[in-house]
Amino acid sequence: MLLRCLIDGLVLPANWSEGDGPLLATDGNETFALEALEAQFYEVIAATESEWLRVERWSYRLLRKASDFEWQPDDTR
Repeated sequence: MLLRCLIDGLVLPANWSEGDGPLLATDGNETFALEALEAQFYEVIAATESEWLRVERWSYRLLRKASDFEWQPDDTR
C-alpha cells in the first residue's frame, strides 16, 4: 500500500503489522504506526483489495482513496 501525505506530498509505503495490529508507514529508516486520527492527513494512492478491506475493517474512516488511486494485484489469491 502507498500513502501520500496531504501536507507535503511525501509518498510512504505502508504495511499491516502482524496479526491484528495497526497500519505501519515507513519514512526512510523509520517505521511508525498510523493512528486513526492522523489518517486524515494521508490518502491512499495504491492498495490491493485485501489491504483496502482491512482499512475498512479498522478504525481508519478518515483514510480515503486519492483521486489518482490505483488498485494493485493481490498476491494472496
